Amino acid sequence: MPTSPTPVTAAEGRCARCKQSRAVFPAKAEWGDVPTPLCTTDWQRFAEARANRTYVDWADAFDNASDEEFEAHLSSGSPR
Repeated sequence: MPTSPTPVTAAEGRCARCKQSRAVFPAKAEWGDVPTPLCTTDWQRFAEARANRTYVDWADAFDNASDEEFEAHLSSGSPR
């Protein structure tokens, strides 16, 4: 899975996650409920998290993790 967006999809705008004005890229639909568009840094964070079957942060996990994933994480007592 690529961990950087395709340059041809870039547009100038504000990243939906960090709120910085930068070149932004659409989030991939298979990532689930993810803010879009994303700057290169945030796009890469989501791509790597999904490639590793993890989540970027609690908000991402809350929006996209299954009940079973939440239960396993909470019962393990360790951050993912």
